[in-house]
Amino acid sequence: MEHQPNISQKLRVTCTNCSLNSLCIPRGLAKDDVDRIADIVGRRKTLARGEYLYRRGDSFRGIIAIKAGTAKLIAQDRRGEEFVSAFLLPGELLGFDGLSTDIHQCSAIALETFSYCELPAAQLDSLCKEVPKLLRELFRHAGKSIDSATDLALLAKRPAEARVAAFLADLSERLQQRGFSGAEFRLSLTRQEIGEYLGMALETVSRILSQFASQGVITINSRNVQILDTATLNRIARGDPWLKS
Repeated sequence: MEHQPNISQKLRVTCTNCSLNSLCIPRGLAKDDVDRIADIVGRRKTLARGEYLYRRGDSFRGIIAIKAGTAKLIAQDRRGEEFVSAFLLPGELLGFDGLSTDIHQCSAIALETFSYCELPAAQLDSLCKEVPKLLRELFRHAGKSIDSATDLALLAKRPAEARVAAFLADLSERLQQRGFSGAEFRLSLTRQEIGEYLGMALETVSRILSQFASQGVITINSRNVQILDTATLNRIARGDPWLKS
């Protein structure tokens, strides 16, 4: 008879390289806790490119962990204009924009074929009471979201070249942390979306990327990027002099 993995083993396979791995498996969780979370998370779900996970104004649905693909968050400014406020990679969590009011303040959209699992809002409170370590992990991830928003606000005060370089350097680092190549990758966001995220025009983004390529910092072909000179990219991100003679 073929050996069947237990629930904990199934969960490890399901949540490999995913932020829910750190919610479900680590730090000495008892098997009953692992089983409880696994039952609630259930099977992964899939969306096509352009589909919404949730829309601004929807009731808070829960904490979502990206299994594969990428997503963007769309916020609205005081004039009612929409802009990209965040983009998320496999293994990252979203949904925190609905925690404080039980209403999502952003829309979350799949940028490509996208799979995810989630801890539904209806079970979140009771589960955190049953598994206190889960609550601490959620606080940690919520803190990361706040840090990212703060970094983006500070970045808006810097020169355009520094903003684009910081965007590429941050993306490279996040990909490496998740076991992907940080030197060669495909941009999920269009240049228009990158401009919205960084607070600059499409033409400015395109000009700066071309400038980086002509100076040998990167190569770029459509959305495919290769970082050739990480040290220089980081200097640009810091605002240091960098142009080669």
